Amino acid sequence: MPTFARGPFFERLEATGGIRMNKLVKIISASAVAGAVLVTGSVMAETEPDAAIEYRKALMATVGGNMKASALIIKGQVEHKDALAAHARGIAAAATLAPAAFKQNTHGMGSEKTTSNENVWKDWDKFSAGLKSLETEATKLADLAASGDMAAAGKQLGEVGKTCKACHDANRDK
Repeated sequence: MPTFARGPFFERLEATGGIRMNKLVKIISASAVAGAVLVTGSVMAETEPDAAIEYRKALMATVGGNMKASALIIKGQVEHKDALAAHARGIAAAATLAPAAFKQNTHGMGSEKTTSNENVWKDWDKFSAGLKSLETEATKLADLAASGDMAAAGKQLGEVGKTCKACHDANRDK
């Protein structure tokens, strides 16, 4: 057995197997700490329902706000054509965050008002496929807006809107 330190105390530990026991205690302690971190992490991964709902609402308001701004630009109602690409990127970025934001089932929980109905979590695969469609269509919009082709971006904004509507019709309470 290697000697880790010199002196009568450590020599006695080595002679009695104390160093080996000390290593075993360290391994067990490290395992216990790692287990506690994993358990705590999984417990903490569940956000309070009201906070989860507020986050989702803020995220979807980002999509809605950027959709509205993009529509105003494309219709020529405001003179911010140079901002269209940024708004389109905002929609696409929020779309990539949406699946994680909706993953936690908060149906019937918390006091925060929400229009999300139980279909979101009842048929998660269908709902998440809708979010994937939103991400795909929003990414196409971002690419077209960056190219400067306003006509194509306008048409694609309509496709994004259709994706939003399909999801809202199935997964929102009126």
